[in-house]
Amino acid sequence: MDVLYPEDNSYEDYYNAEGLEEFGLCKKTHVKEFSHVFLPVFYSITCALSIIANLTLLILFIKYKTLRKVLPLHMVISDILFTLSLPFWAVYASSEWIFGDQSCKAISLVYMVTLYSSNLFVASQSLERFMDLACVVSTTSIFKSPKRNTVMCILVWLFSVLGAAVHVSFVGTQKLHDQHICTYHFNDKVGWKIYGRFQMNILGFVVPFLVLLFCSVRLPCVAEVRSPFKVFRHEAGFTVMFFFIWFPYSVVIFLFALQDLHVFYACTTNIHFDFAIHVTECIAFMHVFINPVLYIFLNKKVWRRLRNACKTPREYLLEESNSSSVISSQGGAIELKAVQRYQAQDLSISAERPNNFLPEPM
Repeated sequence: MDVLYPEDNSYEDYYNAEGLEEFGLCKKTHVKEFSHVFLPVFYSITCALSIIANLTLLILFIKYKTLRKVLPLHMVISDILFTLSLPFWAVYASSEWIFGDQSCKAISLVYMVTLYSSNLFVASQSLERFMDLACVVSTTSIFKSPKRNTVMCILVWLFSVLGAAVHVSFVGTQKLHDQHICTYHFNDKVGWKIYGRFQMNILGFVVPFLVLLFCSVRLPCVAEVRSPFKVFRHEAGFTVMFFFIWFPYSVVIFLFALQDLHVFYACTTNIHFDFAIHVTECIAFMHVFINPVLYIFLNKKVWRRLRNACKTPREYLLEESNSSSVISSQGGAIELKAVQRYQAQDLSISAERPNNFLPEPM
């Protein structure tokens, strides 16, 4: 991730020296100052929030076996790995790349793989719920739920690694303006550069969003529940949030692809695009802590476990005593009603008994 040197042409949030040749001398001092100040702060805050949210969910998965599911667990692992790359980019944004060429490739690989896999795991969870409700699965089939989820995890990681390999094959360090940068080296291979942009949009946004949209529309129709609105609300929560987080970033990447095709070439336009890629990228990076938070709040079992875990011993004992008193009072009321009912029956029997023993009138 080349987040530095906004005076060069941008590739997603990466910048390289090709922009100087394509656009001439285009001063981007304000963009550079903005990235030096804003990006390290934002990455640090995002990293802290992500660690808190993802570790909380991971601890719940470890502590409670009933909450543990394959796809959400892999989503958490993916987001944690993505989070671990943020400190490197924060240091890079504040100064230069100081970690060497191999680290540049390794961190870029982790960044791209986890970016793809996180979004695909979010979509896979909705697809799993849809398949559980809509598909009649044979007990001997490989697509039985546990095996199916394992296959889905393997496919997600496989597609993510293959997608990231295209990007990482062009990543490396170079020295520019007496500073080391971690950037792409496409040279004259503009086709690969454009391909990388469209792949980023298709694999990182279009495919997951279409899966989420399909499941959020179809699940309420196939779910055998009295209130399909609850099912729709759960699915729509992830779909709407995913759209608002990733759609702006995808639009800017698409505009950069048009710029590579020389549809846009003005210096002022390029500067606006650089500002836009910084802002929309930061919005997109918020997924690392929004995903676990949204999963906790939309999953009643997980939320209940977390709420109970956060209670102090005094609050827990107070709640238990209140619930016990409610149960005992209810039991006392039931017992009192039974006694009253028995006494009423006894009185009615005693009232009828004299009539039974009176002599028949003459």
